Amino acid sequence: MLKYIALGMILHEPLTGYDIKKKIETGIGNLYKAGHGSLYPALKKLTDENYLTMNEQMHGNKLKKYYRATETGKKLFLEWLSLPFDPKVDADTYLSKIFLLGELPEEIRIKRLQEYEFYTKQMLQQLQIVEKQLSTEKLSDRDYFEISTFYYSYEVLQSTIRWIEHIKDQKPFSSFLNEEER
Repeated sequence: MLKYIALGMILHEPLTGYDIKKKIETGIGNLYKAGHGSLYPALKKLTDENYLTMNEQMHGNKLKKYYRATETGKKLFLEWLSLPFDPKVDADTYLSKIFLLGELPEEIRIKRLQEYEFYTKQMLQQLQIVEKQLSTEKLSDRDYFEISTFYYSYEVLQSTIRWIEHIKDQKPFSSFLNEEER
């Protein structure tokens, strides 16, 4: 996954490994972590495979390596980003892809979001079936906290569906936050 994220970070401008790491931290750092020990080997491998070019430039008394995506690298990235939603992929990985969806044409973006929404609604429907079978009367402490995680999942799925509906239409984020306050 790191190779795709790195490619996505440098599609439009050459960056150093340090710049790429900072861009990941400030962009999707709450979802994905990229340490120097994994980023630099990934950049080297991408360069060796001709998905990136590397250009060294002097800045003051320091030699810096700048990476740029090749046409082959851009194509690889866009193919990965365009792949249909895979329910076996964890949520953070999929959210990392959503972070980069702005690189795709609108019709593909909408299709990927619709797939994610469909899957999320299916999961919510499954929880609703289970919920009908739950008895929440006179619960032991253990049962109460076990069931509380079920309700957490239920709330997360409902919020995720609302969020997907919101971003499909590219509504202002302030309206999303105002909806939450109601």
